[in-house]
Amino acid sequence: MPFRRPNRPHWYVELPTPGGSIRKSTGTSNRSTARAIERALRELVDRREWDLLSAMADDRLTVGELYDAVHSRQVDALREHLDDVDLAPHVNTWLETHAPNVAPDTIAHYGYAVRKLLPEGKPFPRSRFTAAALEDWLAHYKGKAGTRRKAHAAMSQFARYLVRRQLLAANPMRDVSAPRAAAPRCRWLDMADMIRLADAQPGPYRALSALLGGTGIEISVALALHARDVDAPRREIRAAGTKTHARDRIVRVAEWAWPYASNQIALLTPNAPLFPHCDRWRAQDHHTAACKALGIEDYRIHDQRHSYAVRAARAGTPAELIARQLGHANAILVLKIYGRFMPSQPERDKWERVAAVQDAQSP
Repeated sequence: MPFRRPNRPHWYVELPTPGGSIRKSTGTSNRSTARAIERALRELVDRREWDLLSAMADDRLTVGELYDAVHSRQVDALREHLDDVDLAPHVNTWLETHAPNVAPDTIAHYGYAVRKLLPEGKPFPRSRFTAAALEDWLAHYKGKAGTRRKAHAAMSQFARYLVRRQLLAANPMRDVSAPRAAAPRCRWLDMADMIRLADAQPGPYRALSALLGGTGIEISVALALHARDVDAPRREIRAAGTKTHARDRIVRVAEWAWPYASNQIALLTPNAPLFPHCDRWRAQDHHTAACKALGIEDYRIHDQRHSYAVRAARAGTPAELIARQLGHANAILVLKIYGRFMPSQPERDKWERVAAVQDAQSP
């Protein structure tokens, strides 16, 4: 029978468990309700539901939660809730584990994308990490298809980590389709406008803009460079990309962009970052502001790669060399996107005729 403690308004119950008797307040001053709660809890004792009773004893469940589950015949659902795992703290562990394999900028993107679903400091139970919830997250993720494809990739990596850690039995992201890839984008500027764009930006962002347009390297790679990565006599840079093996390459800095790079290097010691205190978001802000001031429309910071490639293709640079500079495994993508800018056969014939005349005039 329920009992009252002196000077306490609520009724209490006492229940046997394998670890000894436990006493808990029913949370009610109504004796009839207290009796109903006791009957429900003794039903759990009779069924030897020790895991639930222990959870109540340890204050992982309240008496009211346990009574409601028995009364509504939702004991199994309550047990699933009790066995649930908070996935939110595992995001930082995953990022730390994955950081050595990718560029710092990529890790920042991964963290931003995953935290849109699992905010830091707020619990996110494993039971909510379902294909339906992930589809809804991706559908409402801000940005164009390319941005949402990157978010899909980030969450897929996180889900694979959870499977490896045996926190998930299966990867629900396998059932979430990535947005369809957009048609290859090819927006570019000529050299004069790339110079104007660089000159319109302050401090190190001026050199960063010129280096992106003068080498075709990714911004994440540029921001990870150190002064020691630059071979000044050769005007070359080791661009240690991480996306594929081909992204770790040696690139040549275009003649027009070299003065910007050399001026930046002159300020630094060999082991210093080439662009200290710069990040992608500030770079994007300065790029956007400069484009607006110059009247340059629809030109993203990533389009600097296109500007480099188009200039190289127009100059007759072999597709294989452009591919190597951009970090592609082969020339297929270069030919697909930039092939139309390469010199045509009539142009080659014209240059060959000029060369032949020069040959004939040679002594």
